Amino acid sequence: MFFSDELNINNPIEVEEIKKFLNIFNVEYDYPDKTYVIRDNGEIIATGSASGNILKYFFAKCTYSGQGAIGIIYNSLLEHIIEKGYNSYFIFTTPNNKAIFESLGLNEVYSTNSVMLLEGGFYNYNKWISNVKDTLGYKKGKRGAIIANCNPMTLGHKYLMNTALEEVDELIIFIVEEDLSIVPFEDRYNIVSNEFKDNGNVKVIKGGPYIISRGTFPTYFIKQKDKMLDIYTELDAKIFAYKIANDLEIDIRFLGSEPKDEVTLAYNKSLKAILEEEDIEIKIIPRIEEGNMPISASYVRHLIKENRMEEAYEILPKSTIEFLNSENGFAVINKIKNSN
Repeated sequence: MFFSDELNINNPIEVEEIKKFLNIFNVEYDYPDKTYVIRDNGEIIATGSASGNILKYFFAKCTYSGQGAIGIIYNSLLEHIIEKGYNSYFIFTTPNNKAIFESLGLNEVYSTNSVMLLEGGFYNYNKWISNVKDTLGYKKGKRGAIIANCNPMTLGHKYLMNTALEEVDELIIFIVEEDLSIVPFEDRYNIVSNEFKDNGNVKVIKGGPYIISRGTFPTYFIKQKDKMLDIYTELDAKIFAYKIANDLEIDIRFLGSEPKDEVTLAYNKSLKAILEEEDIEIKIIPRIEEGNMPISASYVRHLIKENRMEEAYEILPKSTIEFLNSENGFAVINKIKNSN
């Protein structure tokens, strides 16, 4: 009979032990909120971790497969996230664990040859996509899509969106809902909604957990290329191509060109290949520049940090400027100025 033990992340010996164990499976330990292990004769033989409501790192030595170790760790992690107040959750695992997790009541969202995403709890993909369909209504002509973080929205974002609008009858703008940006999600969503409130051909949609979230694309937030990047990129791109674009009848997706960011460059390349396989058109629109510098949210944050507000306002749309002059905006400005 196996029992799970919580890993003590303050113990460097235990941390080094879990790093070595995960290295067997070509995975890097990224210090999640909670990690459980199962030991046999003092050695780790299985593990699993939680970061927020994302469960991952489910691995067991092959000699212990089929002995219930993964299920025991899953139950420990489930108790943890329920105590934290989550009523839905996602699991990253390898496809060989499919039968184990489906027997525990989880549903597959999508899987590739390398990784599988499952979900459990009260919220699921079918509910999310149904709500989006209700918001969009019936399709009217060519339907395009953009996914944007807008941290904050710049004139570069608006140029991309306006250029896309010239080519479609309807434009869906998905705002990344993950709240890991300096500008909070609700503010980012409201800024874009306000900017297009008088345009009936634009629908601004909350991205939910299925569009560039920690669940489908954690490396987007890590911003470094590692051995898992291609795996995560493929998963996120295929969820969009085979599920979201198909269910919402999206004909074309627009991307902004990426001159520097390695993660976004890799994502754009993978996405283009996958969408074109599904006969979904993809168009990369060159970024506009200001003083030989591509207009980007990171550049805006740089200007704000240096208190060059007038220069920042020159490359921001009206709705972003109005936000920055609000109480919430002042808080964001102070946060940027005090950031490292």
